[in-house]
Amino acid sequence: MVLRGKREKYLRVVLYGILGLLAAVSIVQGCRNAEAYSQDFQWDAAKALVLRVNPYTESLNPTGALDAYGFEEYFKQMEANQFPSLLFLLFPYTLLTPLAARYAWLISNLVFTGAMVWLLRKTFFKEMQAQVFYLLVLLMIAGTPWRNQIGVGQHTIFSFLFFLLAVYFTQREKTVLASLSLVVCYFKYTLTVPLALYFVYKRKWKELVISVSIHILLTIGAAFWLKESFLAMIIEPLKVSSALSGEGSMDIGALMGGGPYAFVLAGLVMAGLLFLSFVMPKDQEPLLVSILLLWSLIVTYHRSYDYFVMILPFCYFNGLTNDRKWENAVYTILVFAVFFVLRLFSESPASLAGVGIFYYLVTFALTGRGIRHCILNRR
Repeated sequence: MVLRGKREKYLRVVLYGILGLLAAVSIVQGCRNAEAYSQDFQWDAAKALVLRVNPYTESLNPTGALDAYGFEEYFKQMEANQFPSLLFLLFPYTLLTPLAARYAWLISNLVFTGAMVWLLRKTFFKEMQAQVFYLLVLLMIAGTPWRNQIGVGQHTIFSFLFFLLAVYFTQREKTVLASLSLVVCYFKYTLTVPLALYFVYKRKWKELVISVSIHILLTIGAAFWLKESFLAMIIEPLKVSSALSGEGSMDIGALMGGGPYAFVLAGLVMAGLLFLSFVMPKDQEPLLVSILLLWSLIVTYHRSYDYFVMILPFCYFNGLTNDRKWENAVYTILVFAVFFVLRLFSESPASLAGVGIFYYLVTFALTGRGIRHCILNRR
């Protein structure tokens, strides 16, 4: 994606114009959708937790304990699939009315996006040409995943931002700040737990131990707060989330229709990624991060709105030598397919299957390259 020469300059101007227009439309439509929906925000679950009402019971077998509060006008069905230590992070929004909280979350997500772009530039994309980087940013915002992420009030932007913040602080040897950032980033644990293996790769054990310990303490606190057992605070959120395990877009659970075998396979993949993070050569950071990112989107439940993070592996593909630039082109086509083609076909089963096969082939190829680097490094 390195652009040189007059012809490339004109092409760049055209690309900026087209993607800029599409990004502007995407922002407007995403905000309009967020005003009307934001159904995944989980304000209702966090509010129930603050009121000392078990949000997991109200999700699985509603008791009517929340009927008197009236916020079902904005949130029709509670799905508390986050652990209580994570729901506590939404406490400031529970001080607002449901509608005000929805607008506050929309504004927050826009701010989070800007901060995420800044952190991408400061971490994994610091060596990339500025003109290429901002094209990628426009591509991300113009794509359907980011727009739907905003529209449904999801937490992936929020979590991905704090993962990048943890990386940023780690690079500056600020252990405590990196640890606290990890605590927050686990909100979307289906994405950020695989990505957190980056800290295994960097041998940053303190950050991992501190962040997990804080969540254990918060879970103990939640158990006392709700007068439930510690195990219940772990098992009940998993019961809620397991109901969605077969409803993703291209992940393993969607392919296998959910069920125990999908969880077993996901566990095996995670074990493989953990091992890869231990043995990957130290000069292959962009490759490892790309492998972790691509697998994170398919190892557990994800809908297509989470796939805006697919811009991250460009930090690897952009750095390839000239004789391998075709790989950059292949990945760019995959991103366009996920960002735009799926929407054109309303994410039909056929379109998901076609793009999914493409996605898996790229993921397998990149993983194979990572394994090859590990083998060569051992010789």
